[in-house]
Amino acid sequence: MSTKINVRSPYYIKVSDNQLAEATMELYIYTGEQSIKPDDVTYTITKKTIGNSNDIVFEISELVRDYLDIEFNGTYTSYTVWVEAEITTREIDGTLIDTSISQYIAFDGYGYFEEGANPALQQGLIQSNKTIFRLNDQDVKIPVDTNTATSIAFYYNGELKRSETISTSTNTNQQIKYLSVSGSASSTDFKQRVLLDGGTLEAELCIQDLLDTLDIGLIDEVWVGSDSGTEIVKIKTVDECKYEPIVVTFVNRFGALQDIVFFKKSIESLSVKGEQYKAANLNVDSYDTFRHNRTQFLVQGQDSITMNTGYLNDEYNKVIEELMLSEQVWMYRDGDTTITPIIPTTKQVTFKTSLNDRLVDYTINFDMAFDKINNIR
Repeated sequence: MSTKINVRSPYYIKVSDNQLAEATMELYIYTGEQSIKPDDVTYTITKKTIGNSNDIVFEISELVRDYLDIEFNGTYTSYTVWVEAEITTREIDGTLIDTSISQYIAFDGYGYFEEGANPALQQGLIQSNKTIFRLNDQDVKIPVDTNTATSIAFYYNGELKRSETISTSTNTNQQIKYLSVSGSASSTDFKQRVLLDGGTLEAELCIQDLLDTLDIGLIDEVWVGSDSGTEIVKIKTVDECKYEPIVVTFVNRFGALQDIVFFKKSIESLSVKGEQYKAANLNVDSYDTFRHNRTQFLVQGQDSITMNTGYLNDEYNKVIEELMLSEQVWMYRDGDTTITPIIPTTKQVTFKTSLNDRLVDYTINFDMAFDKINNIR
């Protein structure tokens, strides 16, 4: 089994020997089947010992992360890469000491300072919260590590509704499995169920209001089994009739895509910036009053949105924390398929608890991750 590494935190490989003078590491980074290693080395690094030290340390996270390009277009994909490190050690005269090969599976995750060096985060459920607030008749994706998780079971009111066995894989596209919690394994909401059955839906407001009241295949608990035990995730279904909920998807600290629904009020705004110059409009001894004397150029706009979560529980402190620390964030509105990249601009948050604050909710500001006027060249 390959060692798991989280490349937003440093990962160190150390070699030691009493006669060690030099070490060369050949690093292979690739996707797909683990057994199909590329012929060409991705990086070759040679280091020498310093002073009387018998150790050489390689840090590989920054090198590996360049090959983890996470995208989200509505499809929940496993973004991981295989890493193989072949290290050759030699004495000062060039005599071979040893050649070792180590294999890793790299996630775009990170550990906290308190977790020490080389954090593995080896667990079946790869999200921090054990309670999920779900919009009525909206699917929920739960990410699991297929190297650790062995099974998953879905319950409603204590009754088992369905279960799955989690299989290990040697392909990078199967290291993270996203399990559909709501409805069925093939459809995410009532609209999809109608379309999959060959039906037609008309875009009428009264029909849309009806769709928001239909919820088939309710689940209130998900049991994720692994060799180390069972983790139980509570599913809380929320009805929202007044506001248009917005789903925000982000890369969490385990390197998996995770959703958080902002159920309540959202406010959109536009800020504009540009340059100005004074134009020379004088024509001999007169000028036209309809011409701009102060002229704008390089005018560009920035769309922003402020969202409110609605009332949650204390576990969502971890979710908000990971959202604000994430480098890849997207949003889409309930019932819309347009995925929009966004950037959290709230830089400070005071975490709330039900004990101190009674009710826990958060308001977060975001900028759209693009300019208002298309300037892609």
